Order: sequence, then structure tokens, then C-alpha cells
Amino acid sequence: MTLDPVLSHLLSARPAPLAAGDDPAGWYQSFHQEVLAPWQARTNGGASASGRDHFAHGLLGGFVADRPAWALVAGHQAAVRRLAWERGGLDLVPDGGIVAFCASEEGGAHPRAVHSSLRKAPDGGFRLEGQKRWATLAPSAAALLVIASLGRDGDRNRLRALCVPSDRSGIGIAPMDLGDRKPSNPEVRHAVVDLSSVPVAAGEVMDGDGYTDAIKPFRTIEDLYIGAATTAYNLALARRSGWPEAAVEDLLLLLVAAGALAFGPLDEPAAHLGVAALSRATARVRADHEEHWALVDEAAAAAWRRAAGGGGVAARAQELRRQGAWTRLAASST
Repeated sequence: MTLDPVLSHLLSARPAPLAAGDDPAGWYQSFHQEVLAPWQARTNGGASASGRDHFAHGLLGGFVADRPAWALVAGHQAAVRRLAWERGGLDLVPDGGIVAFCASEEGGAHPRAVHSSLRKAPDGGFRLEGQKRWATLAPSAAALLVIASLGRDGDRNRLRALCVPSDRSGIGIAPMDLGDRKPSNPEVRHAVVDLSSVPVAAGEVMDGDGYTDAIKPFRTIEDLYIGAATTAYNLALARRSGWPEAAVEDLLLLLVAAGALAFGPLDEPAAHLGVAALSRATARVRADHEEHWALVDEAAAAAWRRAAGGGGVAARAQELRRQGAWTRLAASST
């Protein structure tokens, strides 16, 4: 499939939000059943067809979201599925179920900080041990995509990605205490995930290196897909609220740019620079549209302003990737 049918849908379909309570898992399941599965059936775009379908997945979810948090969920889950598809593990992802990406530990998600271990077991599988922190959506997840270590090869930590059901024996999930932090999307909860001798089948371990093929590309995929899903949510609100046609066209252009980036390799310097430029363009468009929010109902406008206040950590990480991209390009030209 191409992106064109998705964009046409966002511009012509009735922008009616899907209201399904305050639980991320319940909303996502309703979205899958009522919107995504019928869309895939109409367009012959099965969930495993291509990376294009996962990007469309995020746009459709943002378009029918009744709040910014659900747009974030849709984009995040589309990003997780894109990663699983690329690593040959999409069949491990439950249809209509939330998957939490569990990479970060107490010291972060750099290879040096990943101490969770994946040890060979006598039955031919593995046993998973460790603890993950800041696992987005883990309290609502049906499955966990976990990064763990097979051990060290000299100074190199050999990491792998794996996917297991969240109710597997040995898994404990507890919402994180955020202290004085006020989340911009309180419905999207984070968790500490304890892993104690969790049985893992050999077929639940994905292809590739857990850092270069999972953690690194996921950062950019997540930024791009969540941003696009949020723009699709903005577009639906704009259409419902009677914004000028030019404002809707501005949002459409952002989605076209996001789509162009999404269908290429996302760990190349050009992709990082493109995502950074798209972020700046999105900020400019939102500033230009500030006056139009007077047309939006007060509750929706307040939720948008609250959600727009987050993203500080992600923005700093994106800036480091932008700087790193220019460094890589300079090194390759010498």
C-alpha cells in the first residue's frame, strides 16, 4: 500500500473520536478492532505487510484518538511493531495488545548500563533476570519487548531483543513513583519491571544486535511515529473545530514529510537530520496555529496544552542525535 489512501482518509473521513474509557489497553484494543483491522482488510495491508503499514497504523490511531495520550499510545505501538517487524519478531506481538519496550535500567539504556541477563537453560531456551525502569505503558501491556545481555565478548556487551507475554512467570510490574513530576499524559504510565528467572523460548529472541538494531533505531522511530500520530490527532481536531483550510494543509505537509522519512532507513545521518528538521517545522506550525485553538472546546485545548509541555528529555536526546549525524557526515567526507 502507499501513504496516499491514509492521507486521503484523514482529509475526507468524518473526524469522530473513538471514546473507550481511560485505560490505555482498553482504548488500544477498541482501536484495533473498530478501526485498524477493518482498514487493513479494506486495503490488503496486513500487519506484517511492510513498514508503511505500521506508519499508517500510527496515523489512524492519532486521527481517532479522543485525547493526546491516545495519539501517543498509537504512535508508540506503531513504532514497536515497526521494530519487531524489522527484527523478524512481529509474530510475537499480540494483535490488539499493548507492547512495552523495556530497555532502560538504573543507569539508562546504553550497552554499559544493561545488566539484565539472558542465560542458556537446559531445556534449550533461556532464563531472563534483571530489572527495567521507565518502561512506558508496561502497567497496561500484554507483552514486553525486553533488551537483555547474553554476556560480554571482551568489552562488548552482547545484547539481544526478545518478546514475551507480560503474564509470564517471574515477571513483576509495578508503576513507577514519579515523585513531584507531573506527567504531561497521566494516562500513559511507566513502570519498574522485575525479571526473576523468566523462561524464554529460543524463538522469542529476535534477530540482530540489541543495541545497534533495536535500542538505537527505536529512538528515532519512536520520535517520528509519535510525532506523526500527534499531528494526525491535531488534524482531526482542526477539521472538527472548523480551522481554516490552510491550517489543515500545513498539518498535511508535516505528515507527508514524516511519511517520506518513515519509509527509509532510520539510523542514517540524513534520517536524524530530517527528524530534527521536522521537529522544528512542527514547532513553527504549532506557533502559527496558536490562535486557532480558540475554536476548540476548552477541555480538548487544555489537554493539548498539558501534553505539549512534555518532551524535554526526548528533545535533548534528539539534539544529541542531530549533532552526532553531522559528526558522522564530516568523518565520512574526510
